[in-house]
Amino acid sequence: MAEFTGANMVLQWVYSGGTVALAGDYRSCSWQPSSEFADATAGSDPSRIRLQTIKDATASLTLVAQSGGTALAAALDAGVAGTLIISPEGTATGKRKITFPCFSQGGQFDYPYSDVVTVSCSFTGNGAYTDSAY
Repeated sequence: MAEFTGANMVLQWVYSGGTVALAGDYRSCSWQPSSEFADATAGSDPSRIRLQTIKDATASLTLVAQSGGTALAAALDAGVAGTLIISPEGTATGKRKITFPCFSQGGQFDYPYSDVVTVSCSFTGNGAYTDSAY
């Protein structure tokens, strides 16, 4: 598999107020799927046995904030429910598409004195995500 950069990233936050395209302002995107397990070890089992129980995921973004960005602040407010769509290599046929129903954990704005303003936001799962291709 050939290496790639995040230059073709497509990021969308779809929520009750509409769809916000995030890729033009993004600096980083992190996707962290996880799974919980139940211990099913019993009796004379020589090794630990586990059963997968619940899948979950989190995601986080860092964006360059734009002046007058009140719409973005409202879209990323803590507790806003929506779907985060992460397309690491763009939207061409066969490229990866992660569709993640989730809640925003709230945009965290950083206002340095003599540098660009950034906003970071984490998202926590709210149902089953899909990891498929376009």
